[in-house]
Amino acid sequence: MHSKMIMHSPSIAFVLLSLVVGAGCSNAYTNKLNGNWQGIEVLEMDKPLDVDASVIRFRFADNQYYEYFGTLNYREAGMYYLESKYLFTTDTVNQASTEKVVEIVKLNGDTLFLKMNENSRERILKLVKIQ
Repeated sequence: MHSKMIMHSPSIAFVLLSLVVGAGCSNAYTNKLNGNWQGIEVLEMDKPLDVDASVIRFRFADNQYYEYFGTLNYREAGMYYLESKYLFTTDTVNQASTEKVVEIVKLNGDTLFLKMNENSRERILKLVKIQ
């Protein structure tokens, strides 16, 4: 009976460790995203776009609610979730909105880079965390 316990212990330990590590990574990623972000640069095909990036803002809340303010007085808000390095948003302000997905290229305590495609052209939005 003792040998059976030893054989099952590594499996249980692995499962528990996987759950703890997985939960920790997910929470750390979410915690880094939460807060207010302001655009500093928009690149298209690795070249700066001629837009005032400072008007672009995101707010991500603990309850998976987001707000986005873009150029030309565009605004959206709704729910978001993270899956691996992808950020999914569903706008609930504008009619006929669909789920959007962007890739998080860089995320640390004060920097967020989002990669997206606009008309089949790669675009990178660079943001910094603001108070």
